[in-house]
Amino acid sequence: MGSHQIYGLSHILWLAGITCMSILLSMACRRNLLPQWYPRAALACLLAGGELMRYYTDRFHFPDLLPLNLCNITAWVAVVACLTLWPVAVEFTYFAGFVGAGMALLTPDMGSIWHTRFFVNHGAIIVAGSALVYGRLSPLRPGAVWRAYRCFALYIGLVQIFDWKYGANYAYLNKKPGVGTLLDLFGPRPYYVFVAGAVALFLFWLLWLPARPRGTARQTEVSAPPREVTVLMPRVD
Repeated sequence: MGSHQIYGLSHILWLAGITCMSILLSMACRRNLLPQWYPRAALACLLAGGELMRYYTDRFHFPDLLPLNLCNITAWVAVVACLTLWPVAVEFTYFAGFVGAGMALLTPDMGSIWHTRFFVNHGAIIVAGSALVYGRLSPLRPGAVWRAYRCFALYIGLVQIFDWKYGANYAYLNKKPGVGTLLDLFGPRPYYVFVAGAVALFLFWLLWLPARPRGTARQTEVSAPPREVTVLMPRVD
């Protein structure tokens, strides 16, 4: 699949297909319509296969053409999340995946060719995060949004060091893309980096609202064993 028009027919069909797949698979997992291992294994294979295919077909060059973008990292974290249900990996897949892959799908790079693999790889991250969290395969824990954002900030910090040392531009930390993106609304460098970080935190918080655990405090209070009450009676001789 070659070049497309943003929000043209093919773009909208891809977005609709990814959304429908996320909803249907999440509902199937939530209602136990299929063994939990099946979707986890299928998503892990799809994510890993997409990244391995990239290694086989794409041209790599140090230091500027390496699989170090956020969605590359998130894809492998999602593989770990699907196979192990490790809470930290699940949280990063959900928050960073929805924000990173979601923004890539909604505002794709107009200067590049949109291969089918682009939509499959990024869409698989969205489907995996949705199935893990909304499908109740591994519900979020209290404080998940802050843990995920710390991991996201750690990634940004490490990539910034790499960009600075080798003159690369992963995560667009050194300069904006050559084509129009949302970063154009955030001012010049370095201000757009901090504004983008604040926007990412806001989006993380929005994603936290529908997925946060509910009734934890109340359930703990109800299920807690009754406390022993000691009554001091006056001694009668």
